[in-house]
Amino acid sequence: MSFRELQMRLLSHIRTLVHNGVLTERSLARLTGISQPHIHNVLKGKRLASTAMADQILLRLRVDLLDLLAPEEARSAEKAEFCTVALLEGFLGPGYPYPGGVSISGYPFPAAEVEKLESPMAVRLKADPERPPHFNHPGVVLLECDIQRLDLDEEAYVALDLGGSGTIGLLRGTPRHIYLWDRESLTWHPVALPAGSPSESIKGRVSYVVQRMMR
Repeated sequence: MSFRELQMRLLSHIRTLVHNGVLTERSLARLTGISQPHIHNVLKGKRLASTAMADQILLRLRVDLLDLLAPEEARSAEKAEFCTVALLEGFLGPGYPYPGGVSISGYPFPAAEVEKLESPMAVRLKADPERPPHFNHPGVVLLECDIQRLDLDEEAYVALDLGGSGTIGLLRGTPRHIYLWDRESLTWHPVALPAGSPSESIKGRVSYVVQRMMR
């Protein structure tokens, strides 16, 4: 199931609450801090709900993602083992400083992926055409933030703080060098990082990626 489908199910759930008189657009605006006109346009299908808006609604209305699944889907999800990882505030992408503090919400990943990490952390990706195809959609990545463990990999994707923004790079070679994706040549090119040592710009190794195929 795509994240977009979950978003549509969340909006359908809210429309049902409003239709049944359990909730009003005004009370939803007051609970979430989102303007009533914006909520009205989203519920009418005139605007798309952003990831941040969906997260805020889930949090304030105390809606569990399992509530949005059909019974057979929920039973299947409950059988799987997931582990919630702390989520950094902000986004990894052009025009955004590298994410700083930790959000009040987390993000669930397969427990098997989390258990093998020493210092797991999740970060949201903004769409970025300058990243390779498997990273250029909106999504969430699971990071190993114990930088010392990067030496265990011959080649690894890493989250980078470029000073003014963050992105995904490729760490390879001995000695280690950082490469960024070039969408013109469709290959990786070495880059000079703002910090004196690559390790000063590397914030974590990408361990798992969840793509959110949204427009």
